[in-house]
Amino acid sequence: MFRPLLHFVASQLERRSRWAAGFFFAVLLAACSPPNPGPDGGTDGGPLELIELGTTDAQGAYVQLQGDAFAEPGAQGGYHINTFFRLPAGGQGRLTFDYRVVRASDDKLVSLGTRSFDLGLFKVASWTNPTPVTVFMCPTPVGVDIIGQELTLTVKAKDDSGRPVAEGRATAVFRCGPNAGTYCASICKG
Repeated sequence: MFRPLLHFVASQLERRSRWAAGFFFAVLLAACSPPNPGPDGGTDGGPLELIELGTTDAQGAYVQLQGDAFAEPGAQGGYHINTFFRLPAGGQGRLTFDYRVVRASDDKLVSLGTRSFDLGLFKVASWTNPTPVTVFMCPTPVGVDIIGQELTLTVKAKDDSGRPVAEGRATAVFRCGPNAGTYCASICKG
């Protein structure tokens, strides 16, 4: 009497288990599939967006970082270059920008740092940091003279999950600017 009932219950459990296993396999397959081939700024495995690098002119306006880059005196006695990160394709969410400055002739490290910005919840069409990032230049590491030297600034942006979304690079010749004074020449020679 109980045997047919047990057989019926077992067959129902087996049928449901197969369905559950099939569903689990389909979810697992979807989660482990390759990234979406359409690029959206690198977050899906597509090409990375471009970061344009800029600085300020004598009036404080944005100009592309190229040619000569003039030192600005800092509040603590060092010198820096005001730097802008521009995303022509825009973006959204919180992005972290890692930057690195090296002397182009021998790849000697001059400066590195990180800045984070919140671009907002919704995608913006174009974005530039609202105030310049102070990229510290002097005093330089011991033995690294940067006055009149070509420097390479490389910037990489990543989203909150650590995925790279944009990168940029610019070269400029470091100069003690008109506001830098003679002290700049002494501490920027390493």
